[in-house]
Amino acid sequence: MDFSKLKGKSFYKNKFCNNKELKVSILNHSLHFASSVFEGIRVYNAKPFLLGDHFQRLINSSKIMQLDFKMPYKKFKLITYKLIKLNKLKDGYIRPIVFRSSNSMSPDTSECKTLFAMSCWKWPNLFNQKKGISLITSKWPKLNSEIYPIQAKSSGSYQCSVIDKVRSRKLGYDDSLILDLNKNVAETTACNIFWITNKTVYTPSTKSILNGITRKAVIKICKQLNIKVIVGDYSLKNIMNSDTIFLSGTAAELQQINKINKKKFKLENQIFNRIKENFEILKNRSPDYL
Repeated sequence: MDFSKLKGKSFYKNKFCNNKELKVSILNHSLHFASSVFEGIRVYNAKPFLLGDHFQRLINSSKIMQLDFKMPYKKFKLITYKLIKLNKLKDGYIRPIVFRSSNSMSPDTSECKTLFAMSCWKWPNLFNQKKGISLITSKWPKLNSEIYPIQAKSSGSYQCSVIDKVRSRKLGYDDSLILDLNKNVAETTACNIFWITNKTVYTPSTKSILNGITRKAVIKICKQLNIKVIVGDYSLKNIMNSDTIFLSGTAAELQQINKINKKKFKLENQIFNRIKENFEILKNRSPDYL
């Protein structure tokens, strides 16, 4: 999809405008120093999914990255719903972004203004839901919170994800499985990961991962279904000996893994099916908060 040719409207500089009118300088601070944070919000049946949770994370990310963004939730919600209406979006994806202006070409941001924009587009399934996807272990470790502010959903956090995605595709895989500095399982390029062993669901701790909104939804669903969930630090061996593996993410939703490196995994699993069914129910409700 060529986003430079995206039709419809976006919100920028405190007004709605046609996408073809959007202009950002090539000397924008965020383009050179990755000084921006963003969210990805799904739209189901013309309603944004878990909008309040995404907004709160955008606020938190802005604080962590020292961006002066203080929009009230009421205004954010009004902009979101109007954008959906203007673009006649039934099922799709919304991208709010907070970024710095073009007033500096150095790490010094004292002269920069904080800008906000929001766009949206139709969104197909990220992966083949029935087939499952393949992963290859990454060459690069995931940094932890002592080295980088990983709980900020910032553009700079995704540089290794881009490199990993290119590498995995070249090697014939769909995505990469990233390990942390201690060689424990972390996440993929843009998703959190879960696996099921002996009717128990496991997932990595948040030491080296962004605590995803969909991840939180999965954990809550498991608790509601009385499915045991254990959060901890796990080696690659743990996940390779599991029964079923699946990813969670705004774009991917819940997606099963059919292969890691050269080992194949079964897709049929009753516990995963129960989680998936209840996630679909949550989508249909489309609440603001979990």
